Amino acid sequence: MSSQKIKTALGIILMIMAMFAINPTKSPATEFLSFGTGSPAGTYYFIGAGFAALANKYVKGVRVTAESTAASTENCRLLTRGVLDMGLACMGTLADLKKQGLDVDKIRLIAVGHTSDVHWIVRKDSSIKSIADFKGKTVAVGPAGSATLNIVAKKHLEAGWGLTFDKFTPKYLSFTEAARGIRDNTIDAGLIFAGTPIAALMELSRDVPIRLIPISTAEFKKLRSQFSNVVPFTIPADTYYGVPATQTYVMPQMWVCRADLPADLVYKILKAVYDHPKQKDAIHPLARMYNIKNAFKGADGVPVGYHEGAIRYYKEKGIWDKRAEYYQ
Repeated sequence: MSSQKIKTALGIILMIMAMFAINPTKSPATEFLSFGTGSPAGTYYFIGAGFAALANKYVKGVRVTAESTAASTENCRLLTRGVLDMGLACMGTLADLKKQGLDVDKIRLIAVGHTSDVHWIVRKDSSIKSIADFKGKTVAVGPAGSATLNIVAKKHLEAGWGLTFDKFTPKYLSFTEAARGIRDNTIDAGLIFAGTPIAALMELSRDVPIRLIPISTAEFKKLRSQFSNVVPFTIPADTYYGVPATQTYVMPQMWVCRADLPADLVYKILKAVYDHPKQKDAIHPLARMYNIKNAFKGADGVPVGYHEGAIRYYKEKGIWDKRAEYYQ
């Protein structure tokens, strides 16, 4: 090829490149969303990360990122500020925040799903036999901004056992830090409020002999007289290595989002998760609790409604008009 032809060919190529630089091929913009979870060792994180992965796989033009946070309370506060787009929260969190003056109407429900279970942990050789023995001890009560701290440690301890934070030394530790504290013997007891089984606790029980403090029937009845959304539950024997069956209680958890998210977007994300049950259920043992029949459990006591995108999905499944049958 002559040098002139080469120059001509190069000129054409440069012209084409310039045209694409000025008028690039347009592609749909990616919608970036943040999903508030909890401690990386807890159930919230596994479920939130799994839901994000399903949305990314099946919803075109969406990129959802699971964010590790202090969980319930922080997630809801960040949702109202527009810092998060969706997340997980304990059932009583929105009612508490509304009483504190937070504008929870900026939040909507997507679904009710798994339960979080109360685990009060001590070393097997500990002198602590019941929650009443916490007096004068050092106790991990959950991180700031969590339902672990704000609901279970603060409200439930006082209502069920008359224990306030001036009667023991509270440590504001995450699930991982609480497990480490028990392992290193730097705390006397620790609270982990998450769905059974908890990975950090399974690992701890194989490193150090532990016990879970049981909640007696009388203690539960006293607590339930003030908190109707607590439900009795027995953690099966050997869920954690060497730990016998232990009576405790649970609270339902919610999948929530910003009220101003587009309806079509919420619909597609919910559909991506619920219409792929095998992949959803493989995320975590408790992920199977996210299904259309559990989606309304206890929702009649939540001070916000469902997102219109979620309503569209439940109507499509023929269950929206029957939701009252599933409140309890």
